Amino acid sequence: MLERRFAAYLAQRGADSGTEGHPPRERVQAIRQVTAWTIGLSALAGIVSGGLIGGAEIWMRQGIFDGMEDVGWREALPYWGAFYAFAGVVSAVEIALLYALALIGIARVTQHSGLPLSSCEGHRLFAHGLARTALEFPSPQVQIFGVDPYAHVSRWKLTALSIAYKLKVGVSSFILRVFLRRVAARMAIRGMVPLFAGPLYAVWNAYIIWRIMTEARVRTLGPFAVDNLIAAHFQDAGDLGGSERDVLVHAAGEMLTRGRDAHPNQIYLMSRLREALKHGEDITLDWAAIRRHLSTLSAAGQSRVLNLMTVSCVIGSRIHRDQTALLRSACQDCGTVLHEDRVRDLSKALKRGHKVTDSDLFATRSDVNSRSA
Repeated sequence: MLERRFAAYLAQRGADSGTEGHPPRERVQAIRQVTAWTIGLSALAGIVSGGLIGGAEIWMRQGIFDGMEDVGWREALPYWGAFYAFAGVVSAVEIALLYALALIGIARVTQHSGLPLSSCEGHRLFAHGLARTALEFPSPQVQIFGVDPYAHVSRWKLTALSIAYKLKVGVSSFILRVFLRRVAARMAIRGMVPLFAGPLYAVWNAYIIWRIMTEARVRTLGPFAVDNLIAAHFQDAGDLGGSERDVLVHAAGEMLTRGRDAHPNQIYLMSRLREALKHGEDITLDWAAIRRHLSTLSAAGQSRVLNLMTVSCVIGSRIHRDQTALLRSACQDCGTVLHEDRVRDLSKALKRGHKVTDSDLFATRSDVNSRSA
């Protein structure tokens, strides 16, 4: 329900923001400012929340219980019950505020980027993907055009990761607070722990919102990298041979499975590629058999495949080592050497708002002969 409501809000806010091409520099700068303001406000919410909770605890210890000396647990129970009820209300308001800040921040990022969310396809894919980012939901476990993104992940691990994903914020906060109290007690400064609540909550909130906004930028700017790739290499896709078509489709599908995530940018890449190649049927993935055709393609065809795989690497939340290994082996089949550090740098540049161009993609690899020279 929350995902649908968040997606509808984002689609409504982004209804008139569709633009052609990658956002210009001034809009990228506006996105950075929105990100900074959202992180700053989340930190301020943490300071206020931590200050209220920490101050209430100090007041109870020093005011009501006079330093907690000679107070039995039965006598203290009603007071501590009231304190934790107060802390729960403050925390609930803080969490709701963080969700609101994330949602508003993401909506403003999409407005500045010009990513269309009001179209039917955009609403289903981009709006829902960004809504899941705001809510810190993982990607859905679905098949993409016959390809299972989680084919290399065992089912028990998927279940464990899903549970851990849902519990990570609460459990991590609990462990952090218990750790601080245990360490502080041994350091004889336990009574000062409530004073740390404000700065601690501020740092934690800022970290959470930073992660959310970073992923929102990836999901907002990644589709433009896909569009640039399609425009540069697939305008005359009807002239491509059958072998090259198979290599392209299976390379994209294999990169999807190696990433172990049904990321919306990956789904968009698969959708645009199938549309350009007029590939309507589902994909029965068999990269091991199709890979042998890669070395037989023309230089232009090999560049098209490698650029596709490189874009597939950099538009996800992170670059999985299996994706890098697959791209490296594909480069070897084409007589080129992959510069993995440049691929990682390109992924970071995309998150900062850099436009991914053909020259950037070609710079991630070099010819074997030139490398030797």
